[in-house]
Amino acid sequence: MFGSGFIELLAREMTVDLQAVRAAAIAAAGLSGHDESRDLVSKGIAFGRITAHANATVDTTQVVGVDGDLVVRPFHQKGVVVSLREFSNNAMNHHHGMQPTERFGLGLDPDGDGIANELTTGDMTAVTLFQATLPAPIPVQPANLVQRLAASSGRSLFGLLGCATCHVPSLRLNSPVFTEPSPFNPAGNLRPADVTQVLSVDLTAAGPGPHLPKAADGHVDVPAFTDLKRHDMGPALDTEALVQAGVPTRLWLTKKLWGFASEPPFMHHGRATTITEAILMHGGEAQPSRDAFAALSPADRSYVIEFLKTLRDPE
Repeated sequence: MFGSGFIELLAREMTVDLQAVRAAAIAAAGLSGHDESRDLVSKGIAFGRITAHANATVDTTQVVGVDGDLVVRPFHQKGVVVSLREFSNNAMNHHHGMQPTERFGLGLDPDGDGIANELTTGDMTAVTLFQATLPAPIPVQPANLVQRLAASSGRSLFGLLGCATCHVPSLRLNSPVFTEPSPFNPAGNLRPADVTQVLSVDLTAAGPGPHLPKAADGHVDVPAFTDLKRHDMGPALDTEALVQAGVPTRLWLTKKLWGFASEPPFMHHGRATTITEAILMHGGEAQPSRDAFAALSPADRSYVIEFLKTLRDPE
């Protein structure tokens, strides 16, 4: 969950962008009286196209990597949870057997353990803000000069191989001010209309740090190595028995690579014990990049791995 406040904010801004495209297409179709198609792009990431009809309905059959409602959901491996609060409300019940009142109601004991009101709205706000202000992973460069040079070469190769097409090294966040609750929270989670005032924290100053730097114009470059988009990852990763929230089993949200080298084993199922194994499991949309990596010389492959090993927890 390190850096997850920045991830939620990126998703919020992308959602606003995509839904603005939809609103503009609907308005244009209403004025012209005929279909209006628009490309869905936010922060340089393409999510397909929509076509608005004159009657204000929208064809979303060409939307890719996100649900038809154009809400970017940046959490869970399938990209099905919109906010840290929704994530936490789910997890407290599913994994800890504790029911938040905002999800289950006041004065109730839905699990029959003799305790009502196990988690208050304030409890869930505290848990959410704790996670939102956890520091973002910052690449750790090797102390050894030879390894640093290898990692530098590996980063260049990472881009040349096409890996950075999906594992986008950095996304621009226009504002690092995290507000709680999220404007995109679904029912069963606290919403802005439920409170008299939202809480606001600047993620470049709040929490234990180290903090990502803020540019003079207030934006932050978030080096998460993701596009927050779902992709077909091929047969080797099509391993789920159940469909989660309607997302096909071959589709996966692009893994955030910041900090990932501190989290072996790799991939969603933990079947990759090395970074190389994880790369070679890629298929589907990532097949060309996977094959290009496999075709590298042993030395060049090692450079890529040395670069990826810098993407770890500073501790």
